Parts: sequence; C-alpha cells; structure tokens
Amino acid sequence: MRAAGELTKKGQRRVEEIIEATLVCLARDGYAQTSLQRVADEAGLHKRGVLYYYGTREQLFDAVVRRLGDRLFDQLETELVTLDEPIAIVEQGYATLWGTVTTDRALLVAWFGLRAEAVTNPTLATTANYLVDRFRALVGRLIDDLLRRGGTLNLERGSLEVLVLACTQGLILDFLERGETPDLLHAIKDFQGWLATVAVRPAGT
Repeated sequence: MRAAGELTKKGQRRVEEIIEATLVCLARDGYAQTSLQRVADEAGLHKRGVLYYYGTREQLFDAVVRRLGDRLFDQLETELVTLDEPIAIVEQGYATLWGTVTTDRALLVAWFGLRAEAVTNPTLATTANYLVDRFRALVGRLIDDLLRRGGTLNLERGSLEVLVLACTQGLILDFLERGETPDLLHAIKDFQGWLATVAVRPAGT
C-alpha cells in the first residue's frame, strides 16, 4: 500500500472510496466473493485503480480490518476509560461490542471469515489476528487500571484474558449459527455477571 504521506488529497479520497466499497462488498458478498474487480466495480474504478493503492487483495483486506478494528476498539476505550465499577465496565463494554458486532456484517466477515481463511492462507494470519489482538490489549489495559487502583483479581490474569476472548468469540459464533435466541441472551447475562465478580475493587472506593 502507498504510504499516507505519499497521497494527494485526491488520493486520500480515492483510498476512502476503495475502503468503503470493500466494506460494502464484504457485508453483501462475503470474503470469498470480494475480489479486487468487484471492489473496483463497487467504487466505480478500473481494477488498476485499486491496485495503484493496494498491490494485492491481502493488502486491501489488511487495511480494511485495521479500519474496522480501530473504529470498534477506539470507541470501546473512549466509553470505558471513565468507568470504575467492574459491573459498569462489563455492561457498557458488552453493550457496545455486541451491538456493533451483531449489526455490522462486514465486521463479522472480517473477524471470523478471515480467521477461517488464514488456516489455509498463512499470509492472512497477521490481518486475521488484528481484531483479537486489539481486544486482548483492551482487556489488558482494563486489568492494569484495576490493579493500579489497588484492586485484585479472583483468577489468574492470563486465564482471565483467555476466558474473556474465548467466551466472547464463542457467544458471537452462536449468534452466527442460531441468531439472537433467548438462550444466547441469557448466556450473555450469566457471563457478564460472572465476569463482574472476578474483579474486586480496592476497599473504600
């Protein structure tokens, strides 16, 4: 991909058009059917116009996944940074995460479609892991904030981070397979309740 500093204002607009066209194609057609030609058609460009900014399909998807991940997790960090109560952090964090993931098909494709594709295409591994890495980093910062204020954990930190990621992704997969069922919503509430008990606030706060 061409560096941002090399782009003119017209080039920056073109990059945005390509990114938005890719998001439309991912949401409508899925990962496998989102070719560079289809993106070009959606953006109203020749295929070489896309290749001018993104040399390969993998480079384009990497840019799109990073855009999606940064948009979601930057929003989460902004919302959670002022909260102290573990239950408030869990409820607000899950409300935003769940609301975004279950309504943004492009994000779902990027999160799970690319991870599946990366099993047989190692060049996609870094891209596929970006969303999980951002999620893990956010969980880590929230734990750091709690510990810095004198709070404690009722579970080994590494185990907690793995459980949060694994359970969240499992709940999203259940949504993909069966939709937003009453059992799933109940499971989310149970998980939130358990998660809020793992972190203990410092005494007197």
